[in-house]
Amino acid sequence: MSSWIPKEVDKDWHFSCNSKGWTSNVHGGQYVEKCFDVATRDKANGQYRLLLCDGHDSHISAQFVRYCLDHKIVLFLLPPHSSHILQPLDVGVFGPLKTAMAIQLSKLFASEISKLPKVEWVEKYILARAKGITALNIQGGWRGASLFPLNRHRVLRTISDSATPPPLQEDSMPITPYLISSSPPDAITLRTTNEAFNKVIRNSMLPSPVRNHGRRLSGIAEYFQADNAVLRKENGELKEFLNKRTERQSGKRVILKGKFVITTEQIYKDLADAERKTKLSKKKRKRSRAVSEEEELELLEVFDVVEDKEREIQDCIAVQQS
Repeated sequence: MSSWIPKEVDKDWHFSCNSKGWTSNVHGGQYVEKCFDVATRDKANGQYRLLLCDGHDSHISAQFVRYCLDHKIVLFLLPPHSSHILQPLDVGVFGPLKTAMAIQLSKLFASEISKLPKVEWVEKYILARAKGITALNIQGGWRGASLFPLNRHRVLRTISDSATPPPLQEDSMPITPYLISSSPPDAITLRTTNEAFNKVIRNSMLPSPVRNHGRRLSGIAEYFQADNAVLRKENGELKEFLNKRTERQSGKRVILKGKFVITTEQIYKDLADAERKTKLSKKKRKRSRAVSEEEELELLEVFDVVEDKEREIQDCIAVQQS
């Protein structure tokens, strides 16, 4: 639907959909034909182009491979379970993009929004993409994967380091007990525990992705704690503001006739007088209402007596006639 796409989207972006919610061989063929080929054809100037893929079924279909062969596209499939090491997008682009997207969405989810329309998600993605997918991150992804500049030794060293990771001893991580028992922990405890945690994983023989993931998780925890503290403060200020607004709206209003300059003390005095008069008038209305209800009850009792007398008279007349 056109309502799913905001007006701020670049004109050269491509959108697609699938009733099952997943990509397919058709989507893969459309991507290489209408996206990759169009974006790189002029830059290649008739030369071959390299397309790195992770071996998904949609990347090795007959349609996909045939199109690459016919249009000078070198299709290179990464070895299984190596995309976190060799794929530039996984190494240097998707991480910053996910972080930027999480920052954009956390502001909405903190407001207890349970449903996010597609158009709002795209609006947040536009902002996150500008911070996550940059030339610096793309170049860093190729450099981090050691593909350009080419550095075979770095890749082999990374693989050898992650081949046989030693087991992590439970007592080798001095995690503060307070952090485990408290929810949430205070900022100082969280910072101290994260420093100890990062020191342990930095000196361990864990695979690089695991170390990076642990370091990022500790940073995310500190970020969310700080963000939560800011949100709690803003929420408290907002509630205080709304409470004050409610009090002001429900207060007594007084028309100050002929007074152009008046002191605060006089204003509060007039307001107090007005409140006192209002209470007195309410009490009078309650008394009058109570009196009227008593009179109504007395009248009803009189009517009941009259009806009983009339009924007795009618019974007597009926006996005489018989």
